[in-house]
Amino acid sequence: SIVVATPAFVAADLLNEVAPNLVRSLQVIRYVSTGTISLAYRESDIRKPLNGFGVVVPRSERRPINAITVSSIKFSQRAPEGFALLRVFFGGSRSPHSMELNDAALVQTVRAQLRELLGIESAPMLQRIYRWHHSNAQYDVGHLDRVANLEKSLPAGLYLTGSAYRGVGIPDCIKQSQDTARRIISDFERRKA
Repeated sequence: SIVVATPAFVAADLLNEVAPNLVRSLQVIRYVSTGTISLAYRESDIRKPLNGFGVVVPRSERRPINAITVSSIKFSQRAPEGFALLRVFFGGSRSPHSMELNDAALVQTVRAQLRELLGIESAPMLQRIYRWHHSNAQYDVGHLDRVANLEKSLPAGLYLTGSAYRGVGIPDCIKQSQDTARRIISDFERRKA
């Protein structure tokens, strides 16, 4: 058995010779790029109260960021006492233009958003930017039908799993992997009988 647990576009390249009938179906699974910027501040720099784990920015606001997580509230050991660690999410299908900004422009843009949303005027004590290009599969209309057709078209002994198919979260990927392992065992036992 062979399990392909890569992004769909990588699977398309890998399977081009052995399963060319799958390539187009794998290539049409669309991906977006995403990023985060983590910023550390003194708690006294944050003028608006942080009552909760963060903020999801409504699409209707058309901001260049998607969400803010207060990592130091969500995970108490992420910042020393008296400090707050924020993680700002950008990119994706909601703000793809943010991925194109250079680091300096991105920091400036994010700081302007934090100023407006949380009243933070100060420069961060620390900042780290992370970008993941072509990292998040998008489940466009008809996705589950495409996945079902892909699975029906797989040659015997070949299995696909990963975030491109039936869920992008870590628990989804774990469940898919377990389901794939069960299918392999079941197929093996059926062939053995």
